[in-house]
Amino acid sequence: MPIRFYFDIENGRRTIRDDEGVEADDLAEALTEARSVIQEMADDVCATEPGSPLTLVVRDATGCVVGRLPIKR
Repeated sequence: MPIRFYFDIENGRRTIRDDEGVEADDLAEALTEARSVIQEMADDVCATEPGSPLTLVVRDATGCVVGRLPIKR
């Protein structure tokens, strides 16, 4: 049964919360999707936040953080 995961973006000062999320079979699949999301948006997000360390935070359906991935160009 698929599990819903959410991908938030943090820059050290604020968090942009993902209210929609994605469904995945497990955490490994969710992290693969998260890496894909980072590749698609890294240039745009990094351009709007130059010099800020950005992180994609992966939460499960209960709101627990299950992964953190740096966002880099």
